[in-house]
Amino acid sequence: MSNTTNPDADLSVQAARQATGGELQTAKAVYSFAVDGGAISTIVPRRGFSLPDNAIIVGGTINSTAACTSSGAGTLSVGTSAGSSTTSILGATAVASLSLDARINAVPTFATPVKLTAAGNITVSIASFAFTAGVVEITLFYFVAQG
Repeated sequence: MSNTTNPDADLSVQAARQATGGELQTAKAVYSFAVDGGAISTIVPRRGFSLPDNAIIVGGTINSTAACTSSGAGTLSVGTSAGSSTTSILGATAVASLSLDARINAVPTFATPVKLTAAGNITVSIASFAFTAGVVEITLFYFVAQG
C-alpha cells in the first residue's frame, strides 16, 4: 500500500519492517558492466542493496538481462560484503552460462537458507578473466531473525 500524501512514510514503514523482521522481504541489486566495470575483483554494484544483520536468505534468482561476455573464460559469483561469503548466493558461474535472459536459481532456499552474521551489501565477484559486457539482476528473498 502506498502513502500518496507522504511518500517518506512508506520508507519509514519499510525501515520499521526491516528492523523488526518477520516478513518476507525482497532485496535487489543490478550489476552492469557499463556502470560497475568488469575488472577481476569483488564489486558492490552501484544499484545495490544492503542486507541487515541476521537476515536469513531463503531464495533468489540471478537473471542476466544483457548477455555477459569476457576476454576469456571469466566467471561470476554472487555473495555479500559481510556476514557471509562472496559465493554464498551463487558460486563461480561461467560467463557462457550468463547469456541473454538466462535465469539461475540462487544457492539459498528454504531448505538451505543463508544467515548473515553482520549487515552486508550484495556483491558480484568476477574471476579468471575480466568481463567486457553484461547486465545481471540479483533478486533475493529474506526475512530478519529476531535473535
